[in-house]
Amino acid sequence: MRVVHVLGIVSVLGIGLLCVNPAEAQFPRACCTVEGILSKRCCPALSSDPANVCGSLSGRGSCSPVRVDSKPWGGPYRLRNVDDRERWPTKFFNQTCRCNSNFAGYDCGQCKFGWTGPNCDQRKTPVVRKNIHSLSSEELREFLDVLDMAKNTIHPDYMIATQHWLGLLGPNGTEPQFANISIYDFFVWQHYYSVRDTLLGPGRPFKAIDFSHKGPAFITWHRYHILSLERELQRLTGNENFAIPYWNFATGQSECDVCTDSLLGGRNPDNPFLISNQSRFSRWGVVCNSLDDYNRLVTLCNGTMEGFIQRGMVGRTNMSLPTMTDVRSCLGIREFDSPPYFTNSSFSFRNALEGYERPDGELDETVDNLHNLVHTLLNGTSALSHSAANDPIFLLLHSFTDAIFDEWMRRFLPSNATYPDEMAPIGHNRDYNMVPFFPPITNEEIYVTSDQLGYSYAISLDDADGGAVFVLGSTLGGVFVGLLVLLLIFVLYLRQRRNRGFEPLIRADFTNRKYTEEA
Repeated sequence: MRVVHVLGIVSVLGIGLLCVNPAEAQFPRACCTVEGILSKRCCPALSSDPANVCGSLSGRGSCSPVRVDSKPWGGPYRLRNVDDRERWPTKFFNQTCRCNSNFAGYDCGQCKFGWTGPNCDQRKTPVVRKNIHSLSSEELREFLDVLDMAKNTIHPDYMIATQHWLGLLGPNGTEPQFANISIYDFFVWQHYYSVRDTLLGPGRPFKAIDFSHKGPAFITWHRYHILSLERELQRLTGNENFAIPYWNFATGQSECDVCTDSLLGGRNPDNPFLISNQSRFSRWGVVCNSLDDYNRLVTLCNGTMEGFIQRGMVGRTNMSLPTMTDVRSCLGIREFDSPPYFTNSSFSFRNALEGYERPDGELDETVDNLHNLVHTLLNGTSALSHSAANDPIFLLLHSFTDAIFDEWMRRFLPSNATYPDEMAPIGHNRDYNMVPFFPPITNEEIYVTSDQLGYSYAISLDDADGGAVFVLGSTLGGVFVGLLVLLLIFVLYLRQRRNRGFEPLIRADFTNRKYTEEA
């Protein structure tokens, strides 16, 4: 039975707990002994029998050398052997559990996404991710409650490293430098760790590195990130059918329609930079926000609370959220990505969805669209890539971004060969182990349709409203419904044009930097 500790005073004060007993970073607690770190071997026993390493006694897996990508990478990062994320995760462990068949997990005790049953040989009925506006009152309450629970429950399996790999055992070489962290804050920390700068010395960061943005892995990395948290939330609720909802941000409006107290928090009337006190999220502390301090001290985020979520639409009336026309244009791009597989790729579906080129694929260095535009407009915490995941809107934003990708996958049915296997930025090649996920998983393994991973979307992106799913018959009744759809499209188009002239509901001015600009 899993033991889950609920954070009390610790979560309120934001104090990290140093681990002197067996712990871990983005690694299993059982592997974080001094012996485990020195041996670089992380192959825990699945049961109380120490001989059952990786579930080997029941054929689930075995302890094996880590496979790493050997293909050359491109992009601006040209350093070698100075960043602990190179050849991930071999700076920490070079032997891990390799699971057989559909078994998965750091000890092969789980099933791969999309599979279930005692022997992981039964296809799981996909959970359905719905528009948050279409959730029933019970579904919405379950979602909001489990987010709060995840924010205040210590992760039962993982902890975070508070020092880089060379200082992982502390000054005496006997005290592993790790801290406890809540399930949700661990999710935040993973995102921070993937975008943080390379630490070269006090005040000497190398900033041109990002393992989860500005390349092909933007899509696969965030897909796995959301999927992993969804599984943790299913465990907390005890509901294996629980699914993270999405926010269809393609409204073309200047206001955030999920920024209300009944959903993810409205504006604080006394301080437009903060969330309303009527929302539970006004009490959420942020972690991993002080990137400059970490660089100056040559250290890592330790999960300490660093203030509260800030949010607000930027005070520029000429800016609005993306439209469904933008989404459909992006979905028309046939190539998943194109050389140099970076922010200057053109006619790249990935680059258009991420927001570095126009939705139709034309490269324009001044553009800020789709995913990036939403982060920029939300501003505050959401506008900084190292801390953006603190805001729960991040979940819904990326769920919709993933829905767009999944629609693209279904339209074009790409082979694995369409994902670049070399010369993408570091961390973005097809066979690179995504940082900092553990046990290792490659980009290629996630480059599949969502149903193969055990989830689906209640959405049809073929329709102009982007939300309703229509089933049209072949009779006159179907024709009639089709005409009604066309009329609805026309009405929504007129409404969208009018909405572009709306004043933003929230006027706050945090920064004019684009999302990921500092990473």
